Amino acid sequence: MPIDWTQYSLAELRRHSTTVFRQGGGSRPDVMLIEINGEKAVLKDQSGADRVFAALIGPILNWRETSALRKLTASDAVPNLLAVPNKRAFLMSYHESRQITKLVDQAIDWKDFFDLLEKRIREIHKLGIAHNDLRNPTNTLVTPQGQPVLVDLVAYFSRGARWNFVKHWLFNKFCQVDLSAITKMKMRFAPELVTEQDVHPEAIAGRSGMAARSVGQWIRKISKSLLTSRKTREKD
Repeated sequence: MPIDWTQYSLAELRRHSTTVFRQGGGSRPDVMLIEINGEKAVLKDQSGADRVFAALIGPILNWRETSALRKLTASDAVPNLLAVPNKRAFLMSYHESRQITKLVDQAIDWKDFFDLLEKRIREIHKLGIAHNDLRNPTNTLVTPQGQPVLVDLVAYFSRGARWNFVKHWLFNKFCQVDLSAITKMKMRFAPELVTEQDVHPEAIAGRSGMAARSVGQWIRKISKSLLTSRKTREKD
């Protein structure tokens, strides 16, 4: 019988950590592999960030990412949300994978990979979510079978109601930014696959889309500067 992950407290989950994928600090959460009775899951815990940041911003980031995962339950593009033990932590399904930037010894059919990556990005767009941080390649994981998995949805943007034309316009811009990430990754990992349709990322997204994304990055930087210590900022 599959484990009911919701029955475990955060403390119990942390006691079953077998691997630390990312050590928290500054504005970064702890990211850990949890294993219980042979089943694995990934814990993302904002309480691993600096205390003030974790207290004030942690719950917001946790709420945003869990909201996105709930909206994308029908998609294979992202991990499944398994449990939310408290307002600063959540548990998601584990996929054996590596960041695309670390595929030194893994043979990849890049054409098939990028075709599937585009399909999955468009899939989440149809479900009303723009990832908005895929131009950071560390947010694209690759399984041993060459399947893409998209993670870190804290910067996502949703489509909104039909009557909200401004939000729809912004959503479409953020979707273009997502698609521009494919071109950026092609240029880095398989430049021979770049076609006439794959133009410069900024040209795909449009200046307004890139500017909107920059606003999000600026807000995060300001939060980090105000709410984390100088020592941990230097480590980020």
